[in-house]
Amino acid sequence: MNDLEFRRYLKIDVTVLDIWVEQGWLVPDAHTGTREFRDADVARGRLILDLTRSMGVNEAGVDLIIDLVDQIHGLRGTLRDLVTAMDQQDDDVKRRLREKLDDLSGIRGI
Repeated sequence: MNDLEFRRYLKIDVTVLDIWVEQGWLVPDAHTGTREFRDADVARGRLILDLTRSMGVNEAGVDLIIDLVDQIHGLRGTLRDLVTAMDQQDDDVKRRLREKLDDLSGIRGI
């Protein structure tokens, strides 16, 4: 989706979009010389609109929330990789890992 399509879809003007990109809240692909937006950018744009318009969150708050969302996504990817690596282990290793996880969960009261 190009710049104009993105702005029309979210009903924002170019100044708002430029600020979002400047703040690093959106990082469009720009390898062709023009900004291109993905579905994930649309979702982030909707989140930013909800935060700023509906919830009254200021720029510092949006910075923090976007950073936390990015951290959560990163952790989910890491966890997915860890589960994949565990699944590729032999049964004895899987059993020991599950036992250790159960022990650790019991320690933390999870």
